[in-house]
Amino acid sequence: MSTSFRMHSKHNNPDEWLCMSNGGTAVFLSVLVLSGSRLAQEKKEKELIIWISEHDDTVRGRGCNGFDIEDIPWDFNNFERERSFILKVIEGAREKLGWETLHYEPNEAFVFSYLDTFKNLIINFDPVYIDKEAYRCWKEEGNDPRFAIPEGFTKCPKHGTLLYFNGCIACNDC
Repeated sequence: MSTSFRMHSKHNNPDEWLCMSNGGTAVFLSVLVLSGSRLAQEKKEKELIIWISEHDDTVRGRGCNGFDIEDIPWDFNNFERERSFILKVIEGAREKLGWETLHYEPNEAFVFSYLDTFKNLIINFDPVYIDKEAYRCWKEEGNDPRFAIPEGFTKCPKHGTLLYFNGCIACNDC
């Protein structure tokens, strides 16, 4: 099995998608979260990183943790600022922010290729496809204590990642 990331549900050109193995997806998501957890300052930035963490394959299942860019809980009115933040997260991952905390050395050739393709998806995403209900729906899921964001945006003491309802994405990748 493998995982795919697209701009939106009508994005029908697979040559532009980000497709990778299950193991590649686990590493890709981990390096994004390592970077984003170090860069996030505002509440919404932290929420975006936690949302990415929730695509951990220990929750979604291997091969079922891809997403479309339209599914990200963007705020339509602040989309450009949020897109800019995600682009900084991608750059931080390329700079290996937090990689020293991992118990393995990610394969740069693969990871950088994934990050470059993801960056292109983010840059080329047309906000007209934003699901304006995604943020509200995601926040409502957190009303269920099983899926709540840990209070105070706590971080993993080992990896420095923002924790989500199933712990640390990097610890889960061990």
